[in-house]
Amino acid sequence: MFLRPTLQAVHLPPEGKPMDRVFVQAWDEMNAFLGTRVPHLTVGFSFGGLLAAFAPSPLRLSVCSPWSQLTPDAIQRAASRPEWRVLHGEEDTLVPPSQHLQLLPDAIPVTLDPTGTHDFDAWMPRIVDWIYASWDAFQVSK
Repeated sequence: MFLRPTLQAVHLPPEGKPMDRVFVQAWDEMNAFLGTRVPHLTVGFSFGGLLAAFAPSPLRLSVCSPWSQLTPDAIQRAASRPEWRVLHGEEDTLVPPSQHLQLLPDAIPVTLDPTGTHDFDAWMPRIVDWIYASWDAFQVSK
């Protein structure tokens, strides 16, 4: 399952709505979409990466996500489950890596793409390569 910023709660949040409420609404939307299915892989882009960290999938991948939107306890809960990986673009000015990656526990595998930005379509081939490499590493670890 791929989560891009298309969930209603994330794409058009009401102005002034607290971020924790936006997250809960997006979580509910994602779960309504999933129903009882558990995808083998969840990839989340930006805010979707926050959701991906908590998805029921055995492999969870987050791309350029604003970790400062979550509490340290929430990040620790996501990190307590194995097989969560993070990719971030070093050139991302919307979600600067210097402000967000430092919030992640050291145990989380983080890949920093030297020319990646928040324009995901522009570097999608490298994102896809990272997804494939993450999937291959996941398969080997099983």
